[in-house]
Amino acid sequence: MPASPSLAERAETLLNQLAQVVAQEADEQAQLEIENARQRASGSRQALTDARDAIDVLAASGVTVPPIPTQTLTDLTAARRTLRTAATAIVGAQVDVIASRVRSNSVNQALEAAEKYSRYLDAALNRSVEKKRQEILPDGIDKPIVRYPGGSHLVAAQLEKLQTRLQRKVEGVAPGDLPQRLKLLTDAAASWAAERPRLDEGLDRQHPEVRGFLRQAATEDGAPWSLLTPVVQRWLEDPENTDSLRIVLRG
Repeated sequence: MPASPSLAERAETLLNQLAQVVAQEADEQAQLEIENARQRASGSRQALTDARDAIDVLAASGVTVPPIPTQTLTDLTAARRTLRTAATAIVGAQVDVIASRVRSNSVNQALEAAEKYSRYLDAALNRSVEKKRQEILPDGIDKPIVRYPGGSHLVAAQLEKLQTRLQRKVEGVAPGDLPQRLKLLTDAAASWAAERPRLDEGLDRQHPEVRGFLRQAATEDGAPWSLLTPVVQRWLEDPENTDSLRIVLRG
């Protein structure tokens, strides 16, 4: 993991020192500016810590995080240098000097570099987990769940929930929540593989002609009249078999 989280930690330490100094003075505006900057540094530090922890867990699950762009690394190096210089300059300085440091473009740009890096990691981690989601999608996950006569409605309902979970794109998830999201996806994929064959258990017990008719009837085009054999007709005459069926005529 790059040393970038120390950037936010260094900024937060510096600004905590500034806040302690200014808290003893009467310059409320300077105190407010320093506190706002301190909160920015604290927020970036926490976000980067969460991202770092998430990377360690996700890497163990086979998720690869893209490398940091060269320009971002350059900006972070410059930001660390700026904060180091600012920290040196405030030692023993007057309040007005301290406040001017916080207002400077260089310190603001250093804080922006940490925030930009945090946003980059958030987006990169989401993209990486989304790629993993696509890799583990089971075959047939995009097909509708058909409740064949004689099949388990409970199994069908469970599969529909799994299907919804697996098909939901990973985006905008906080880094700290991504490992749990990935676990839910892998568990859902495993459950789908175990439960999906059970959906057709009732169908597999039917006569081959009935089975062929029902499979075709479940498609968007429906079953042609040629599949309405005497065996299928007798099966359709039993009310227990047709409670969940309906006939649609298409021109």
